[in-house]
Amino acid sequence: MIRRKRLPDGTFGELENIGSDPTTEEQLAALGFQLAQEKINSMQKDAVINGLGAQVAMLKIEMMQLKGGGE
Repeated sequence: MIRRKRLPDGTFGELENIGSDPTTEEQLAALGFQLAQEKINSMQKDAVINGLGAQVAMLKIEMMQLKGGGE
């Protein structure tokens, strides 16, 4: 939570954090960071899946070659 402290001359001072609740800006920054981390994790998973797909394709080719060579 944020507030403006009233100054002795009656005007309001700068914004200041009070309490432990994060400000909207802090919440947005945390969500942005979390979203970036999830995007990185998703990209890493996609890379692993693509790598596994390539390995499966190579194994299929090897199996076909072994079947063809044994006849």
